[in-house]
Amino acid sequence: MASSSPKPRVYRLRGCPAHLDRLGATELLSLALGDVTPPNIRIQSLAPTLDQWARPPTKVGTLMFLKHPALIETEKGISEWNIPVPGFEKPLVLDTHFLGMTPLNDVERETHKFDCIAISGLASHPFGSWQPKREDRSFMWIRDELPRSMPDTRFSIYGYDTTLVRSNSFQSIEDLAASLIDHIKASVLTLSTAKPLLFLAHSLGGIILKEAFVALANGHERSMHILSLFQGGVFFGVPSQGMATSHLLAMVKGQVNEQLVRDLSMGSEYLRSLDDRFSGLALVRGMCLYWAYETKTSPTVIKNSDGFFTRAGPEEILVPKESATRSLNSSRTSAIFPINNNHSDMVKFSAEDPNFRVVVDKLRVSCSGGRHRSDGYIGTLGSHVTMGQTVPSDGDGPHGYSTLQGREWKINGNSSLALCTNFLPYADRRVDLMESLEFPDQNGRFETIEKSFEHTCEWVFDVEHGSLSRWLKDGESFFWIHGKPGSGKSTLMKFIAQHGRTWELLHKISSEAVQIRASFLFHDRGTSLQKSFEGLLRSLLFQIIDKLGPYKATVVVLLKPLLDKHWSSKERRFRNSIIDDLESCIAALLQQNYVKLDMFFLLDALDEYDGQPDFVCGFIKELMKMTNSPNKLKILFSSRPWETFQGQFAAVPSIRVQDFTKGDIETYCWGIVDSKGEEISTKLDHIVPIVINRADGVFLWVKLVLLELTNEALRGNDSDGLANILSSIPSDLHEYYSRTVQRIPERLRWDAYVILEVLSTDAESRGVWEHGFEMMMALLECSRHSTFEECRKGLQSATLSGANKSRDKRLTRKDCAPVEYTGGAGINLSIATGNLAEVVYTRDDYHRIQFAHQTVREFVRGQYFKRFVLGHKARRTQENGYTFIAKYFLVDKQLRDAIPYLKLHERTTGCNLKDFLDSMPKKYFSQFIDERSSYRPDGLIAFSVYSHQRLYLEGTLRRDPDALRKTQERLLLASRPPRNYLRFESEPNQEHQALLRFVLEHGYTVEQDRQAFRRLMQEQIRFLRGRINPHSSSKYDLYIRFLEINATVLIEHGQDPNIWITTSKGSWICSRRFARKRKAIHLAKTRELARCLLEYGAQINGLDSAGNTPLDCLLRHWSLMPQPDKSYWSSFIHQTGILLIEYGGNTKTTTRKTWEWCLSDFQANGLDIMPFRESLDRIRFEKNIRERARDLVDMLHGRVG
Repeated sequence: MASSSPKPRVYRLRGCPAHLDRLGATELLSLALGDVTPPNIRIQSLAPTLDQWARPPTKVGTLMFLKHPALIETEKGISEWNIPVPGFEKPLVLDTHFLGMTPLNDVERETHKFDCIAISGLASHPFGSWQPKREDRSFMWIRDELPRSMPDTRFSIYGYDTTLVRSNSFQSIEDLAASLIDHIKASVLTLSTAKPLLFLAHSLGGIILKEAFVALANGHERSMHILSLFQGGVFFGVPSQGMATSHLLAMVKGQVNEQLVRDLSMGSEYLRSLDDRFSGLALVRGMCLYWAYETKTSPTVIKNSDGFFTRAGPEEILVPKESATRSLNSSRTSAIFPINNNHSDMVKFSAEDPNFRVVVDKLRVSCSGGRHRSDGYIGTLGSHVTMGQTVPSDGDGPHGYSTLQGREWKINGNSSLALCTNFLPYADRRVDLMESLEFPDQNGRFETIEKSFEHTCEWVFDVEHGSLSRWLKDGESFFWIHGKPGSGKSTLMKFIAQHGRTWELLHKISSEAVQIRASFLFHDRGTSLQKSFEGLLRSLLFQIIDKLGPYKATVVVLLKPLLDKHWSSKERRFRNSIIDDLESCIAALLQQNYVKLDMFFLLDALDEYDGQPDFVCGFIKELMKMTNSPNKLKILFSSRPWETFQGQFAAVPSIRVQDFTKGDIETYCWGIVDSKGEEISTKLDHIVPIVINRADGVFLWVKLVLLELTNEALRGNDSDGLANILSSIPSDLHEYYSRTVQRIPERLRWDAYVILEVLSTDAESRGVWEHGFEMMMALLECSRHSTFEECRKGLQSATLSGANKSRDKRLTRKDCAPVEYTGGAGINLSIATGNLAEVVYTRDDYHRIQFAHQTVREFVRGQYFKRFVLGHKARRTQENGYTFIAKYFLVDKQLRDAIPYLKLHERTTGCNLKDFLDSMPKKYFSQFIDERSSYRPDGLIAFSVYSHQRLYLEGTLRRDPDALRKTQERLLLASRPPRNYLRFESEPNQEHQALLRFVLEHGYTVEQDRQAFRRLMQEQIRFLRGRINPHSSSKYDLYIRFLEINATVLIEHGQDPNIWITTSKGSWICSRRFARKRKAIHLAKTRELARCLLEYGAQINGLDSAGNTPLDCLLRHWSLMPQPDKSYWSSFIHQTGILLIEYGGNTKTTTRKTWEWCLSDFQANGLDIMPFRESLDRIRFEKNIRERARDLVDMLHGRVG
């Protein structure tokens, strides 16, 4: 029976069907409870769940009961109730704990711009801690007021257990942060459509958020994606430098959670280190943060006579202002603000609380002042990401993939192939194209996959398991091979690819079709092209064209229009977005009807693609759809059984590998044991059956366990000892890896950390290992020292020179007895890494160090690896793989190679390498020259600006606030990106502008580098030559925009806008078309630069040395621009032209023909030409007036004469 007049309490309802509104949800809950009528249920919010895996989709609500149901009254003392609903597969779930993610409002997809998560503090309730202290509990400002003030933002709260009294939880702050990360990863907040993230964090919640931020910064690609979404927020009373904890310690004394409270104490070294790293990361990533501090004392907790803790103790300031504001009160007062309340009540706003409006204002500034970046993430739906570059797609197709099927690439079917003779000059393009498509290690993954052991894998063609054989012979579309991590999928795919039976089944003797077999094996541990969408396209296109060798003429006909449009013969590469160009070429070949094609694609490890799995699924489906008759296509692919793949390919024929490999595992085990000799095999004979039974289809586990047991047998363990060891080995791979690193000898733990950390860095740094074992030893040596001179001496004294094959074998042997560790030269890779790293050899005896398996990389990039391998040293360790590589390149005087790792070190650790860099000889930096941009830094500060080490500059100013004011180094040109930077950026990055502003706002002036502005504009003039060249790349357009952005900043900081920009006399650009002497306004191509110049005194109709006005120059540049580039520049030139006209700009030398060309081009690009037409009419009218006036004067002079 329902209870009347219950004590006010807010409940959370989960599992509500997605189609119901509040009224429908109320009626459903009333029906399910049976004893509470709808009027007694008040649902106050209802929003779609954030659980991305919820099937079917559901909603989450918050509600209150005017009368409690009997279910709650009879089951007191619990915080969650399951409520069955007739006809529903799953029950409704009612709770009061609010653990995990709870969305508080729904936002229409069209207007949704931001997400905001609120995280409560220590010993608080996830929902109730944000509510004002009043009896009815009906108001909660984040739910009820914030959505009205910010209707484009979805607000959610995150709940976690921070109970103090009688708690048996020994979670550390790192554990709580890891849980937050896991909940974010499991939510829709990380999908490709995810919005920028804002945060509201109170007390401990802010510390957890900071720890999560630091952990994500050193994580894998998905972590980088989440981190890139963080935009800013408000921290309330967050104890960045500690808080008063004496009363809290009394509550937890002797409990397992005592250490968590001690970590929050004043003077905590952990908090200091965490804050340093977080502040550095927030700075380099441009987050917009605000810090609120309390201005009232808070009652402390004491134990009463009944043994219970109550808030009746003496009043204290729990979090001092210096701690809550990170001591910013003296440097960045705009980032801090007071709330006149105590520590607990400072986030309990009432409906009319004036502090609410302040917080709303801070959040809105965070929305506009922070910046949301999608370029850190490798792989999003609706974008193709390769080598760090994001290329937006059309977004027409499924999962954001641009639908290739709709593209018109067919050549007219009536065209005669005899026409090919007209295109013989294009034959060379095929050769150039093939050379450009091929890339290093294109087949490297295939070579490094282990061959199947003896007769294993043969079952895949057996009649009993004949689904693959039938599909190869007579099937269509897709076949999916899936299985657990480490179950041998790639080995099986290699077996299928190499086995003659595959080609027998695929071959059609009577078919007239050209049979094409192509494969691509995604390799997450390989280079960027081995795991990217670009690599897949290049490899497939290369193999298709290669197999069409006898039909060169046909290929030429098919690709000629595309090569004309996209291919630069001069530069032997694609001109524009390589992704779109590669897609276009593949589409043309698959849709053609000249040559009948019978194609078979083998694609391994789709789960190792470096983007969203939805995207690669959508792509291979599009490949199938766009293959036109008479062409045929089959795709055999493998992956882990992720939900995405199951959802997309549940209906296609498939094999689950672990269901068929027990016999293979048995064969492998006995074969390996027998190969070890009689003594070892005797010890292992009675253990092998246990290994086989525990394997559960995971070959990798078997391999690692047998290797460990063999090594233990070599160390003298008998059969009983080996059995005990086996019983201690976990069956889960990640648990096995955790055990492995914790069993590495203490003296080798640092070496294990360094080796595995460097291996876990991105693909570019993985090439470091390709220099051999000398490089490994050099990196280890550099990791042990903190100054340049120490590293240099260490490298000189270490035995690193000479390629010694016998030594290399000793260093990499896996089945070896213990060796004496000699501090470097004698390290054994197997022992140091617990067999988690291995050496693979290619056909030419070339070797590479890599992870033993993809799952090892995932473990190393996980949140707990550092703690497992370094123990208590983990908190004090700030270096990572990027740090070690950067130090090595610096010591080896390879400054150019060190630059990306210096930047990545700062972006992933939040720390600078100031002490190490300051210990380097100053001459090293002045001797460095970047050949790509001809820039030579004249000192360490200039080098740090050039390499974008923002945190190094911060550290320098912290030690000497006048460092930039006093320096004689030229810094302004140093902030300009190298020309090749545009290979990695798709749009001008605010980072360059922010760095230049930082330098100029911290003491440096344009007078200290007087030639910088002139050189920036001269650089643009030099690039104009490239833009008029029809074979140039569009990346130069981006580079010009970079130059203009930097020029704008200089103007805003005191640069004279009217200085003359001179081109050398013999320059090509100095001609009748282009004046030798111009001013910046004559060169401006963007509205931003033009407006800035005009606002700071540039003359709107000032003439260059050839008599051109700024508008003359702009129109002339547009008229001479190659057509392919106009699609990029059209809006920029158009907007700049309108601005010049608005400021009264005229033309003086532009002909009527040029005017008409420009207007026609603008109109063709869908741009408004009315302002230009009006300007042209005005100029003509004024010209006519002048001509008539001149005629009149001439006539009067004639009469007088």
